[in-house]
Amino acid sequence: MSEEDFIKNIKFINFLKLRASFGIVGNASIGSGNYYDNYRQGGTSYNGNPTLYLNNIGNPDLGWEQLQNVDVAVEFALFGSKLTGELAYYNKQTTSTILSPGLSPSTGVPNINRNLSESRVLNEGLELSLNYRIISKPTIKWSVGGNISRNYNEVLGWELGPDAVSGGTNDTRVVKGLPLGVNYLVRYYGVDPADGLPIWLDKAGKQTKTFSLDHRVFAGSVMPDYIGGFNTAAEYKGFDLSVLFTYVIGGNIYDNSGKYQFMGVSKKNWNFREDFYDRWTKPGDVARYPRLTTDATNYPGLPSEDQFNSTMFLHDASYLRLRELSLGYSLSRTTLDKLKIRSLKFYLSGSNLLTFTKYPGGDPEITRDFENPQDRNLSPNVTYLTAPTQKTFVFGINLGF
Repeated sequence: MSEEDFIKNIKFINFLKLRASFGIVGNASIGSGNYYDNYRQGGTSYNGNPTLYLNNIGNPDLGWEQLQNVDVAVEFALFGSKLTGELAYYNKQTTSTILSPGLSPSTGVPNINRNLSESRVLNEGLELSLNYRIISKPTIKWSVGGNISRNYNEVLGWELGPDAVSGGTNDTRVVKGLPLGVNYLVRYYGVDPADGLPIWLDKAGKQTKTFSLDHRVFAGSVMPDYIGGFNTAAEYKGFDLSVLFTYVIGGNIYDNSGKYQFMGVSKKNWNFREDFYDRWTKPGDVARYPRLTTDATNYPGLPSEDQFNSTMFLHDASYLRLRELSLGYSLSRTTLDKLKIRSLKFYLSGSNLLTFTKYPGGDPEITRDFENPQDRNLSPNVTYLTAPTQKTFVFGINLGF
């Protein structure tokens, strides 16, 4: 657009480009042989010999899953190209979803791969990135930049029930009109100061001391409100410094391991976390968590700690992290000529050095590789003993001849 006559004479616009695209992409990552009946060896033996059994029903009508993708963006460079950036919008809708929902046990086979004709999942969002050169001189340079994005996720169409696809013990659901993998939890209200028992809310929002899975409602925000980062880079007489921060604003983390750590050594030899120390111990105590028990069933109505899925373990997912910090020094051309080498640079860098968050369970950046592949999509905000991101320090020398 900056090459058009009606924009060429606008002095502060150096570059302006509008781009747009539309496409339909197929996904056939379903493994081989899913069109046909699948037999396995190892069923009930006959006369001491192994037998074959029907493991999966084939589906000759199985087709590709489709992703309809719309992208629109504006790229720009302003004020002598000191300010550059991009504003982008995307709309991605998945249709003909490939799924293998469970079949009735009476069929004798566990599942069948098929396309859901009425399924439709939307991912829609905006992304903004900016970079500004504050100083650009031969001996000193300084620039700052950043980006922010917002994604909206919703199940637009779903022909199966909310429990058709298992989310394991994570208590997540697929429901039309809600984000994919929304949390389905009993709401935790607080502690009764008189006896230390937990107080829950039923579906109508009324307080009760009896836990029931019938009290579960859709709770929390699976997706953060915003994600992004900001950075700065500077150079001065051979020294260079770069800093990168990343952040998440809003959303929730469901700490699925917290319900076991809450019981501590009384169940499965789990360790207590320090944030669970804020418990009721005597009448009149005002505490965040109820009295300690060696058995989850001591809380009225709670069948086991495995079913202890409540907003007690739902936390704010916001954080700010110093992702990378790097400091380097390059020898001057005069010194290099004396040493008869082309380049020599010393540098020290660190990653994941600082994290600011209210999340009590450890690392707020969930990178869990779920045991069940479907849990990656059905439980996007669920963590279970997620290993923390490594903090690293690197010292190096770059030498060129």
